[in-house]
Amino acid sequence: MDKATQVSLAKRLMAHVAAGTTDAADHQMRMPVKQYGDHELWKAEIEKLYKRKPVMAALSCELPEPGSFLTLSIVGTPILITRTNEGLKAFLNVCRHRGAMVAPENCTGRQTRFACPYHGWTYDNTGRLLAVADAKSFGPIDLDSHGLTELAVAERSGLIFVILTPGIEFDIEEWMAGADRHMGLEDRLEGYRLVGSRSVNAANWKLVIEGHLESYHFAQLHRDSVGRFMETNCTTFDRFGSHLLITFCQKSIQDLSNRPEEDWQPLREEMINPQYLLFPSSLITIWETAIIAQIIQPGDDPGSSTSRIVYAVKKDLEGDAQAAANAATMLDGVAQLVKDEDYMASFQIQRGLKTGAQESIVFGQNELGLMLFHENLKAELEPAD
Repeated sequence: MDKATQVSLAKRLMAHVAAGTTDAADHQMRMPVKQYGDHELWKAEIEKLYKRKPVMAALSCELPEPGSFLTLSIVGTPILITRTNEGLKAFLNVCRHRGAMVAPENCTGRQTRFACPYHGWTYDNTGRLLAVADAKSFGPIDLDSHGLTELAVAERSGLIFVILTPGIEFDIEEWMAGADRHMGLEDRLEGYRLVGSRSVNAANWKLVIEGHLESYHFAQLHRDSVGRFMETNCTTFDRFGSHLLITFCQKSIQDLSNRPEEDWQPLREEMINPQYLLFPSSLITIWETAIIAQIIQPGDDPGSSTSRIVYAVKKDLEGDAQAAANAATMLDGVAQLVKDEDYMASFQIQRGLKTGAQESIVFGQNELGLMLFHENLKAELEPAD
């Protein structure tokens, strides 16, 4: 994020702090409770939003060099992503013989060949079928037409996107709608190193996302954590197509007014906390020296979801042993915080909504982010003719 953008965001937030306001809607919104538990709606979301639209799968630094690979499952679809000498490839992690996975799930490393553990059919990292075990007894097989099933994949600003349905292509420039340029990250995060990742379970995926779209809850839910130093109910919003930028701020942000504007470093000093929601459910938080991604996806039923939290830091910190230790602690701390506070709240809300206490919930005018999110959901699920 460039300096001018940082300063502009800081000024907007400082004005809100001074006035006791936040970016807000001119109305409230009612949201039916069935949005969070209806099985048919949940199935439609998976099919239309997760299987037929680009979804974020990883940070580029998870596949740092040719020969790198990553396996994971997104809404039950096993995928294999490889970095070849020519660029990224993505496939269904499914052997074309009998359907077993050719590489273990949730695995990463360096490997250019993948042998199916069931019968030993072997593929290279471009998806080409190289060999069939005991080919003579198996009988004739066309190697060229039995490669791994390829998926559309694209890399932009250090973020990797795939479409889970074979045969659907996408234009990454059009999909990002300028959010990538606004972030200002390197194309492959070459200057970053991966610290690691953690997975945390939560309730309905929309409840999880909603908790990241407002700071109205900071003083209460996070009173012993981020609420001690972050402003409550003070947020700005910016739109990039279906994506959002949500920016929070430190309570000390007004200290900037005591310095010349040319000396301001809002991001370096963590006066502002910009977080991008990349539709439908990936959150990218940027700091001066680090980036954290929360890649959230629906679980096996409407009441569950999973967040894969990925953390990377700038490589110029590598020589600093204390900084390296702090990075690992930071990743564990973020995972524990969202598990104990944000996601625990989502489970409690899910239980409450199941009781039949109400048919709808209400979003206040100060919860503009939730309204924008649901407007985008509706537009993608029910596109205009």
